[in-house]
Amino acid sequence: MMRKLTTIERLIDSNLTSRLSIDGTLSIDGLRAAIDRVQRKHPALRMLLRRESDGWYYALDAAGPVSLRVAICTSAQVLASEIAREETAPFADDEPLLRLAWLRTDGGGVLLLTAAHRICDGIGMLTLARELLAALHRETPLLPYAPIDPLDMVAAADRPLERKHRLLAAAINGLIRLLPSSRRPLQRDLIRREWQLDAGLTEVLRQRCRMEQVSMHAVLLASLDLALCSALGKRAPARIDSPVNTWRGRLSRLKADMLFFGGGSFKIAVGRERGADLWERARHIYLEMGPKIEQELRDIPGKYRFCEMLEVPSEGKLRSLARIADVWGRNGNWNQFPLSNLGVVELLDADAPFRLQDFSLSLHSFSMRSLGMFAFTVHGRLRFVFMGEEQCMGAAQVDALERAFLGVLREQAAPRRREAEPDSVIPAQAGIQ
Repeated sequence: MMRKLTTIERLIDSNLTSRLSIDGTLSIDGLRAAIDRVQRKHPALRMLLRRESDGWYYALDAAGPVSLRVAICTSAQVLASEIAREETAPFADDEPLLRLAWLRTDGGGVLLLTAAHRICDGIGMLTLARELLAALHRETPLLPYAPIDPLDMVAAADRPLERKHRLLAAAINGLIRLLPSSRRPLQRDLIRREWQLDAGLTEVLRQRCRMEQVSMHAVLLASLDLALCSALGKRAPARIDSPVNTWRGRLSRLKADMLFFGGGSFKIAVGRERGADLWERARHIYLEMGPKIEQELRDIPGKYRFCEMLEVPSEGKLRSLARIADVWGRNGNWNQFPLSNLGVVELLDADAPFRLQDFSLSLHSFSMRSLGMFAFTVHGRLRFVFMGEEQCMGAAQVDALERAFLGVLREQAAPRRREAEPDSVIPAQAGIQ
């Protein structure tokens, strides 16, 4: 059975990798059995990419076993090299869109799960990591489900809006056809940094959020807004782009344990006057978030429909688009800075025979420039993974952003005089990823 890739799936050309630092021994046979069970559950892990005369297709239930590679890393340099190899290697047409690597070190190792972003997002990577680790030490049922076709979520045609969308799509397609195709590879000087607050400061900040009646995500957005303006000045991006978690019952076919490439996002303007202090700014953003998320969830089916009217640019034209962004954008990323918040990461059961020392995540793009940040809490510490390119933000600017961003968070973690109410509850915001 074959299914043609949607426009969005074609455009998402990048790898997502989970890094799981393990204290303990993992058997190769156990890893093989566990990943086979996970693969049997998820249709996206049993698909292969096929190129036909009229475009790219998924061949369903055509893939062989997920690749499992084992390497012994005798030094930190060897380990870093092996990680870079896994994160940046494209998937071949004849292999599943997930691979697994166990990089052994003294006393443990790093377990890498790398997936094509076109089959899952950051939340999906957490699902895969959680299921794999559980399958290594217990017989947890993993129930298969039917393949997900994004076109099943496309909205029905609205005639007046349909006409506008077709005119807009025709204009965009016409401009893309006029765009020259570049053969020269993009220069990519990658920067990856990891920042964190210790467990004590993280807990103080969490309690302060409860005291101020605002979500942690709103505080992170407000802090990043201030830090971007402070560190970059006129070079600051115009918007922070925050992905929306679609696993909240709004897209009815998606359940919490299914793999999907993601949904939409809401945007927060950078540099807008929102109040005298960070908490007032955060409350302002918190009030913005709810309606924006609800509107985005309503708009997703229509956006899918519109995207299918667009032609997918060739690799050469995508390189040309990236160079246009280099010239005309403030940061080589169309003047926006993505922030994806994965929340509290809990992946391993307490009775597991091994221990999860650390978790991290990375994204490597093959088509467009990389710039953005993941946020998550693991082992009680608030963590941030910055990924970008020198062409978007230089090393000195990244250092300045780190100082400004962590400085805001540390300053605001200072305790207030009044105590938080014992049963103070923050209303849940639907759909933050």
